[in-house]
Amino acid sequence: MHRTLAVTVIALIASLLCSAAATAAPIAPYDGENPFRCKTQNTGLGVDYPDPGADPFCVKYDKTQQNVTELGLVEFLLLEPARVAAAVPKCFYHQTDHWTGSVVQGGPELWNWEGRYFFDKARGMGGVYVQNFRIGGVPADPRALPGFPPEYEPYFGPGGGGAYTDTVAAEPTCAERVDTPEEAKKVYKPGWRYP
Repeated sequence: MHRTLAVTVIALIASLLCSAAATAAPIAPYDGENPFRCKTQNTGLGVDYPDPGADPFCVKYDKTQQNVTELGLVEFLLLEPARVAAAVPKCFYHQTDHWTGSVVQGGPELWNWEGRYFFDKARGMGGVYVQNFRIGGVPADPRALPGFPPEYEPYFGPGGGGAYTDTVAAEPTCAERVDTPEEAKKVYKPGWRYP
């Protein structure tokens, strides 16, 4: 059971790190910085967003209760569709989370990482940053995950790493929201690497 669960989690991590990136080359390393002017909505273990209509939509999740014996993993999996549904319609999104899985809550960890992710539909960009990446309590290298894209290898190493890329076409309705310097200043933080 533990081995099957660990393999499933590793596959989930690999898809998270590799999604939307299999064909595009990274633009640059990404350190997890939030590029948007927004108030981070901390929902803890749940999905009770103080401002669900915000866009930029910036959220923080606690995903450290992914245990087997208390069904925390089941609860986590049941909440993920609502989290995805909250993010998908947004033009500008940044997420911070902390993942920990175990058989018994507080017992030896099966997996752990802290992540930060963003997408920007106005410019067709997205990024992922991972730190403190461990499997079975041992520091691990995301590049060893099955299916990890070779073009991303320079941006990751033991314990984590990050990159951002322009993987998809921009959405015109989102691009219209930042097509003047004045509008862009309302969405992006000063000093963010966009022109």
